[in-house]
Amino acid sequence: MGFVYPYFLFGFFAIAVPIVIHLFNFRRFKKVYFTNVRLLKDLEIESRKQNKVKNRLLLLLRCLSIIFLVLLFAGPYIKNEDKALVKQGNNAVLVFIDNSFSMENAASKGNLLDVAKNKAREIAMQYSQSDVFCLMTQDMSGRHKHFVNREQFLTLLSEVETSSASLPMSRILNSAHRFITTSTAKNKTCFYISDFQSSLFDTESFDKQGQNDVFVPLKAENVNNIFIDSLWFENSVLQVGQTAQLHLRLINHSADEAEKLSLKLFIDNKQQTASSIDMQANESKVLTMNFTIPHAGILHSKVIIDDNPVCFDDDFYFTLLIRDKIKVLAINQQGTNKHLSRLLQNDSEIEFDNMSVDNIDFGQFGYQSLIILNGIEEISSGLASELTAFLDKGGSLCVIPSKDINIQSYRNFLQPLSSPTYGTLVENKAKVSSIDIDNKLFKGVFTSVTDNMEKPQANRFFAMDKPSGIVAQSIMQFADGNDYLLVSPQKNSDIYLFAVALEEDWSDFVNQSVFVPTLWNICTLSRKIPQPYYTLGDNSFIDLSAYIRLDNEEVCEVKNKDKSISFIPQMLKQNKQIGILSQGQTKTADNYDLFLKDSTIGGFSLNYSRKESRLDFLSENELKERLKDNNISNSQVFASRQTIKTQFQKSKAGFSFNTILIILILITISLEIILLYENKKSLK
Repeated sequence: MGFVYPYFLFGFFAIAVPIVIHLFNFRRFKKVYFTNVRLLKDLEIESRKQNKVKNRLLLLLRCLSIIFLVLLFAGPYIKNEDKALVKQGNNAVLVFIDNSFSMENAASKGNLLDVAKNKAREIAMQYSQSDVFCLMTQDMSGRHKHFVNREQFLTLLSEVETSSASLPMSRILNSAHRFITTSTAKNKTCFYISDFQSSLFDTESFDKQGQNDVFVPLKAENVNNIFIDSLWFENSVLQVGQTAQLHLRLINHSADEAEKLSLKLFIDNKQQTASSIDMQANESKVLTMNFTIPHAGILHSKVIIDDNPVCFDDDFYFTLLIRDKIKVLAINQQGTNKHLSRLLQNDSEIEFDNMSVDNIDFGQFGYQSLIILNGIEEISSGLASELTAFLDKGGSLCVIPSKDINIQSYRNFLQPLSSPTYGTLVENKAKVSSIDIDNKLFKGVFTSVTDNMEKPQANRFFAMDKPSGIVAQSIMQFADGNDYLLVSPQKNSDIYLFAVALEEDWSDFVNQSVFVPTLWNICTLSRKIPQPYYTLGDNSFIDLSAYIRLDNEEVCEVKNKDKSISFIPQMLKQNKQIGILSQGQTKTADNYDLFLKDSTIGGFSLNYSRKESRLDFLSENELKERLKDNNISNSQVFASRQTIKTQFQKSKAGFSFNTILIILILITISLEIILLYENKKSLK
């Protein structure tokens, strides 16, 4: 027999209380004699004898009640070695320590990670020196994936620190099962010590066969957190000296209001602007911060808030690439277009170049913001492939037809892009009747469009073929409903399609006042910023094509801003883009520079995943319910309020006496009440 809580056996000392009370009640009384009371004396003697029996019986019942109650709290049981966590023979023990950022939450003693490490030590001390141990963390480090003795395990345990990794529970559990089966030990047990975030506890993907799984939940004292979830810009076009609108989504994941939460924007370690925000409990809110683009080049930036104790998500890093000039390339069939050259050649903000269709340098495409196809008669498969890759990387395309275009080749190129394409040539005069002034192309150009406003007139035009389901925006339209200019939005870019050539015999568009803002804005809108940030752990492809040529085979180096972190990345080519994978290279959120020798040639930003920022945890009962609902057998959940030693003691219990002891306590209390009632009745 054993006891779950043997220290409760000290409660047997409480038996002395009813004994002392009993002895106190039987103190000697002073005798007082009266005359003629002989019969009363006899009666008194008889009553005293009866009371003595009743009082001793009452004493016995009270002592038994205390004994049974103490035993109930001590938890006596008959041992069952088959159920015990520590079994006879060799034991292989795998302990998973959740070292994700949420484990930085405060606990009664330190933070949750400290508590987890202490519990892991307690688990190890329940086993013998001959047993083997394996430590597993969120990092899935290779140095942990082997069995060691207890002392080595405790050494590895002391070195565990918080990590940016945050894996779903299924991946952790399934990996633990695969590894522990490699042990030759007779008995195998996996322990998982975590705060068990609800969003990551995906029981539906658990290994149903399971080993002997034990879940050890931890509970934080504070689960409040305010964090920056994401950011984006109002416009994708950013220019030096212009005001940029930065939108931030903030989430208050707590039951408390936040007043005047401070936010600061830094660019190149210099504060640009600051703001504050009030947030209700459990509120998501978007804040806009306006700032001026200080200069061209790579702008490493961050927005910071001050929110304790969970701090990993208080900084949000992002990188902007601001170019001095917009690079525009015109590919011509026959010579250059004088109207394009006159407009773009001498513009201080545009770097304009021409190229013949017979002598195309595809290597130049990666440096361009906009490519203009000017009167290309036929789009070859090779050109179509390169243009598609150019669009995927964020470049924009402007298509200007000629009379002799191969319509089928245009269809072969445009249709896979879900774009309208060219139909028949219409040899009729037509005048533009409507202009979409709300389109971003004309933002700030027109206040209104009146009937008296001069609009382009065409002598001939191509009817645009727009199959159903194709998303396209008509920018200028003829009175008969045909399009003069439309735009087909792509995933990362835009395709502008003119129905006319930019020649006087086609249209008077080149002589109209609307010509300049239309073409100039097509150029400026093509200057898109690369993706401003990436997320650690997503295994995202970091596209560096805006900085590096595809044929660049020189060794580059990545460093963070203070150069405390550096590594040589493995350059990858993916969909004709060049870059690196965010996972495995670094585990620290920061702004990073890409170096070629001693020159900075690129940059990017990494942020920690916000999955850990949503502090929703599973209680013990919720853990049990999820395991039960998904038929996860051979598993148990430790009670967070009980010590590890107690939990191990309980695991040995085969037969428990708790029910019997409760019945005995009720019986003794009932008999005591009856006896007291009879005594009271006899006194009347």
